[in-house]
Amino acid sequence: MNKMGSKSLCLALLLGCGLVLASGCAFAQSAKSENLFYMTDTMNALQSFKAHASQISIIVPAAYHIDKYGTVYGGVDPRVLKIAGSNDVKVMPIVASFDQEGIHAFLNDPKARARAIEIMLYDAQRYHYYGWQFDLENIHVTDGEAYTDFYREAAKALHAHGFKISMAVIKAEQPVPPPDDSGFSKFLYENWKGAFDFKKLVAIGDFMSFMSYDQNTALTPPGPVAGIPWMQRMADYLVKLGIDPGKVSFGIPTYSDHWYAAYSDKKGPHSTRDEISWREAQDLLDRHQVTPQWMASMGVDYAYWPGPNGVFEWLFIENTQSYSEKLKLVRHYHFRGFSAWVLGDEDPGIWKVIGQQTQAIHY
Repeated sequence: MNKMGSKSLCLALLLGCGLVLASGCAFAQSAKSENLFYMTDTMNALQSFKAHASQISIIVPAAYHIDKYGTVYGGVDPRVLKIAGSNDVKVMPIVASFDQEGIHAFLNDPKARARAIEIMLYDAQRYHYYGWQFDLENIHVTDGEAYTDFYREAAKALHAHGFKISMAVIKAEQPVPPPDDSGFSKFLYENWKGAFDFKKLVAIGDFMSFMSYDQNTALTPPGPVAGIPWMQRMADYLVKLGIDPGKVSFGIPTYSDHWYAAYSDKKGPHSTRDEISWREAQDLLDRHQVTPQWMASMGVDYAYWPGPNGVFEWLFIENTQSYSEKLKLVRHYHFRGFSAWVLGDEDPGIWKVIGQQTQAIHY
């Protein structure tokens, strides 16, 4: 082969490799994803939404509540509706309650259920919502069937008028309480987890937001908001149930947790935690002059320092690196996308990760 032919061949090979690499990178970076973000009524959330709306498919304002009479009340900030409309983002507000007694009364009152559906239909039509997401938590296990029945009734009515319906569900990795002599697993099952029949609920609604976060809470010792092994177990359980991954929006936290010793007249001395933003976490690190460490087994940063009276304070941090690890799980299990709680608390670096790993679907 002559020198010119050799050079031409090398150039062709290099160009070919470049094309392959470029197409591979494009594939890796442009995976279509339904990127759902929750938001509360804060300036940080509004500013973040305005800045990053192009990377969001569905915005879910935590804007409505429901009482024992079936009265759905609240409303979405008009600025949110305007930003969503200008960026082709669907608006799907939450209707929420954490009042166990109120939920029980509502679910067992046919007139209250009908009233709630009527109000949701009216507001969805008036404000051009995409639909509604249900977020009823602290439901007693004995009200599980009633909740499923109400969800079915609401889905029938909303679908008949062209609206979508989804549900935020409490995480679980098995259908019964795990072995536990303390009674804590029993408490969680009877008051938080046991009311959700995932297979029935996912069949009724358009999708399910699976809240895989809050692995550790104010009721537990310190630990990650959602460690990777924990999230993998949750995802594996959904697969084992045979649930269509195309109907699962997998939860990813953006907030961090700060544990410390506290006192109140009602509880006396106790350990508790606050859900804080990434910026607040950075402030704590700076104030106490500590450097976070990467907990590789959990896929999160953490830090600790002695507080008043020598009692340790703990910080588990959700940041760009941990978000990237969690987003990889979404893609590995071929879920429809993610549901991130909550807009405005995030490490600003996650938006670059989202842009690299996903291409937000706009309906």
